[in-house]
Amino acid sequence: MISYAICRDLPQSFSNCVTAVDLSQSAIDITLARQQHDDYVKVLKEHVENVIQVSADEDHPDCCFVEDTCVVVKDTAVVNQLGHVSRQKEIGPNAEALKQVPTLKTIVYMKDMDEEATLDGGDCMLVGDHLYVGLSARTNEQGAKVLEKAFSSSCKVVTITALKDSPTLHLKCLVTQVNEDTLVACSNPAGKELIQEIKQKSGIDYSVIFVPDSVPANILALGSDFVVIQKNFPESERILVEELTEKRGIQLKALDMSELIKADGALTCCSVLIP
Repeated sequence: MISYAICRDLPQSFSNCVTAVDLSQSAIDITLARQQHDDYVKVLKEHVENVIQVSADEDHPDCCFVEDTCVVVKDTAVVNQLGHVSRQKEIGPNAEALKQVPTLKTIVYMKDMDEEATLDGGDCMLVGDHLYVGLSARTNEQGAKVLEKAFSSSCKVVTITALKDSPTLHLKCLVTQVNEDTLVACSNPAGKELIQEIKQKSGIDYSVIFVPDSVPANILALGSDFVVIQKNFPESERILVEELTEKRGIQLKALDMSELIKADGALTCCSVLIP
C-alpha cells in the first residue's frame, strides 16, 4: 500500500529539458504536456491517500521528474546528488516535501556523505528487501555505496553493471516491478541482459513479463491491484492486459504521456512513492 506520493508541477520551461530526443523533429507541446501531467497527478490522487504537490521551478525544466531526486526505503530517505549538473539544484524543495512525511525518521543528503557520489532515482528499483542500483552515465559507484551505507539495516543493495556503458538513460527505462515477485522488462538484448544480471546477483528467479517496447517496460504500481501503463504501444499493451489483468486480476489504467516521453520521461519519473 502506498501512503504518500510526492509529485511536482510541470514548468513552462519544460521544453528546455535535458533529453536525448531530437526535439527539432517533434517539439514538445507544452499545453499537452501539462494536461498529460495533470492526468497523471489525478490518478495519483485517486489511489494514494496523501499526495504532496511541489510547485514548479522555471529555472529547472526537468523538475517534474521528482523520482530522480531521492530514494526512500522504509523510514529512511536519501536526497540524491543528481548525475546531470543542470539538475542538481532541483533537490531542495523535494527534500522539504520529504519532511512532511511522518513515517520518515531519517533524511540523509548524499553530498554530505560523499561529494563525488552521483545518483538518479531512475536507476533504483526496490523489490521486496532488494534495492537494485544500476550504474549509468548518471549514477556512479560512489552513489551506490552511499545507498548501501544509508540502507544497511533496511535492505540489500545490489549494484547492476549491465547499463554502465549503455546509451540507456536509467535502469527503469528497461525494467520495473509489479510486486515482490514479478517484473516487467523490455525484450530487447539490453533488457534481457539486465534481467539476467538481476537474477544472478540476487539469486531470485523473478517472474518476468517481457514487452517489445522499452517505454512500456516502465510501469507504475500503485498498490497490489492497480498499475498504470503507457498508452499508444499496442503490442506491449496487449501483453500487459493479458498478463496483469486477465491472468493476475490487476486493474490497469493506460495514460498517454507522449510529451513527457520526448523529455526522456517515464511513468515512474513523475512521483516518489512512500509506503
